Amino acid sequence: MKDPNRPPRPGRGVLLRALFACVLTVSLSATAVASAVWLEGHELVEAVNRDGRTIIDVPEVDRADAGDPRTFLILGTDERYADKVAGVKPRSDTMLLLRVDPDARRVAVMSIPRDLKVQIPGGGTNKINVAYELGGPRKTVSTIKRLFKDATDKSFPINHVMAVSFGGFRRAVNYVDGVYVDIDRRYYNDNSTAAAGEAYATIDVQPGYQKLKGQDALDYVRYRHGDNDFFRASRQQDFLRQISHQDGVRALLDVSKRKELATVFGRYFEVDDSFTKASNLIALAQLGLYMAQEKAPINEVRFPATEAENPAVDSYLYVKDSDLRKTYDEFMTGEGSSNPRRLDATTKPEPTATPAGGKKKTKSRPSAVKGLEEAATEGENMAVLVASENKLKFPFYFPSRRKIGSRYADPEPRIYSIRDGQNKLHKAYRLTLNAGSWSEYYGIQGMTWKNPPILDDPDRVRDVNGRKLELFYDGSRIRRVAWRTKNGVYWVTNTLTLSIPNSRLIAIASSLRRLK
Repeated sequence: MKDPNRPPRPGRGVLLRALFACVLTVSLSATAVASAVWLEGHELVEAVNRDGRTIIDVPEVDRADAGDPRTFLILGTDERYADKVAGVKPRSDTMLLLRVDPDARRVAVMSIPRDLKVQIPGGGTNKINVAYELGGPRKTVSTIKRLFKDATDKSFPINHVMAVSFGGFRRAVNYVDGVYVDIDRRYYNDNSTAAAGEAYATIDVQPGYQKLKGQDALDYVRYRHGDNDFFRASRQQDFLRQISHQDGVRALLDVSKRKELATVFGRYFEVDDSFTKASNLIALAQLGLYMAQEKAPINEVRFPATEAENPAVDSYLYVKDSDLRKTYDEFMTGEGSSNPRRLDATTKPEPTATPAGGKKKTKSRPSAVKGLEEAATEGENMAVLVASENKLKFPFYFPSRRKIGSRYADPEPRIYSIRDGQNKLHKAYRLTLNAGSWSEYYGIQGMTWKNPPILDDPDRVRDVNGRKLELFYDGSRIRRVAWRTKNGVYWVTNTLTLSIPNSRLIAIASSLRRLK
């Protein structure tokens, strides 16, 4: 019989644990919990601490005044229940830095890869995840501070430290009734042919926009079979970005739920000893409320690590001081990664794109837009498959242009149904294309749900060939281009690493045509 008091068994890829915590505590929870502090004082602090969660002692954290930017370090470990019983010390499998900056009106997230070669204060040269094994959160904080100090000769402030678990992640996602996620491709592994010691977590998640709950969400974010740390970091940070648009998460701002929220927060998350002070919660309330009102974007700052020349022999990741200095500036100031200022009016189109109609072009013939090729024939074949089987009840649009070298990942579109927040059923389809390189996929999505959370708050609206295209940015790069009709909505999603340039992604979206 299962012991109900047995702690969850965390595994690898623990960055996913941080994702919900970041938005919940910084963008949303802090606001709701702290607004309650104004009303009820220590009662809410007691609610946070009710279940006796571990308070992390980290004297190295920096104190921040109300209204100042704040940097959060979210840690996850590879500790397993059996290891804990045996006294085996865990390592940090996740180090995610999140900076909330009211002056820049942006939230920046950056992942430090666990295999990065660093100097650990008092621990010699090793992978950065060993710092946790040697001295827990304190040693990890001091190691990260030293990493940036040695490269930039500037201090790197860390204001709060948080830790979460796999079990907490699953329960938190279920608490908000799941998360709608734009899945770039199929993620599948069944372990049936895995050799001893080589098994990865089982997973079967289809491509397309859909709601993921507890275990499926966990499997998706921690997927590590046929992938690397760089793609995982991008996938996990995109999950974080999409969490912030969920109705269930936004509902947590309801003041009537303040006690429940404080209790849930205290049950799932461990924090440094400065976090639950009433004065700090009030400061977080001001910060969180302001950032929510400003609809601050969440931007990914990529850590500039590189693999060794022969990763099979040398498993370290490396970073140059010159690259780290640029990354420091981007993370701290937002320079080079902030979204463009939102405009209400349409502006001139960015790309030079010809209309999608007219004479059919030969398959893979070079397009008028550099970097794209004409591919109407294959797209039309996909549309014919859908039409012949009468699977879809709304117009099917396919791209007549695609990235040079890309190919459809599946022999036919995925046709499925999705329920909205009011449980109404909608028809949907997904076209998935491999971008021509390992683990790089982009996709075309269509559905009759006209207002999915993912299309909230576009950064730009541009008229291209008579279509009003909604542009969604991550810093200076476009992540998604959407287009609305009276029957539904359609969008083109960039690869996880945003490898398709802005003008090409817009041109692909403007090339969408309907089967006649």
